[in-house]
Amino acid sequence: MATEQSVDAPVEREPRRYRGLSVDERREQRRERLLEAGLELFGTAGYAGSSIRAVSAAASLNSRYFYESFKSREDLLYHVYQRAVGELATAVVEATVAAETVEEQAREGLRASWAILIADRRKARVIALEVVGVSERLERLRRENRHAFADILVRNAMSLAEPDVRLRMDPVLTARLLMGASIEMLVDWINGDVSASTDEIIDHLTTMFAAVARASVIDP
Repeated sequence: MATEQSVDAPVEREPRRYRGLSVDERREQRRERLLEAGLELFGTAGYAGSSIRAVSAAASLNSRYFYESFKSREDLLYHVYQRAVGELATAVVEATVAAETVEEQAREGLRASWAILIADRRKARVIALEVVGVSERLERLRRENRHAFADILVRNAMSLAEPDVRLRMDPVLTARLLMGASIEMLVDWINGDVSASTDEIIDHLTTMFAAVARASVIDP
């Protein structure tokens, strides 16, 4: 009678680690380096003047690693842009949460967002200039982000309004007009087309936002 031989189950081995990092951790590290390199080149040389090879070189990576994280140069710009906008949105929400007046909301929100743009002009250039006209996908994202910031403005203002407030102007249209004006002012600032300081720009925009908010309300 033949005896059955026991076969040991294959032993699952942990993925090989390199310098203490797993495969996924190394991939994420490379992706972060590409995002930072993209911000640097798109925010200085510009999107049109930056190639995949140049971005990869700036990240100290072989170009083949680029396609591990991004489909194209436009795809990298998409994510660089979205990250910068996300940082602005978080700063604005956090800065305005405790504001007690519309004017205070405007001032604190503008101050928080401009502080990021002043500290890193690369982000300002990517947000206001480099993404314009690149692709239909980026144009759609630009509209969505602009509308999202306008929605924050509306929610903030309406949170301070009386329950029975009556408005003479549509709040969404008004907020979108204000956001458009703010973006155009940012473009002028980047291009050096305004002589005013950033503090003066913030003061001017704050006064405009507050004045429009007051003008929108029908007096009881």
